[in-house]
Amino acid sequence: MVTALFATMAHLDDDAEMATFLAPIPDGEQLAKVLIDGKPVSTRAYADGTRTARFVESDGNIVMCFTVSDITIDQAEMIEAAWEDICALDETAFRKTVEQVLKLS
Repeated sequence: MVTALFATMAHLDDDAEMATFLAPIPDGEQLAKVLIDGKPVSTRAYADGTRTARFVESDGNIVMCFTVSDITIDQAEMIEAAWEDICALDETAFRKTVEQVLKLS
């Protein structure tokens, strides 16, 4: 198994950035509706078909999506459990959490 981690970021008030940010996200239009309120958001989704988990964090101004591929739903849940106390707009912290949970390095 080769796990890949990818992070994207956008400013909520920048329409072009948001369009680019939302384009690869399944049901991105639903996520846009949640983000439009400008409130902090922390959510996760898992796609069985692609074995991909997406973790979305927003502080109400900036939104980040951390995508982890080639993992099981159980691994995604373990990452979520470890991440839920951190929930930061910090790719390094997220990557470290994933590495610890999946015992990568």
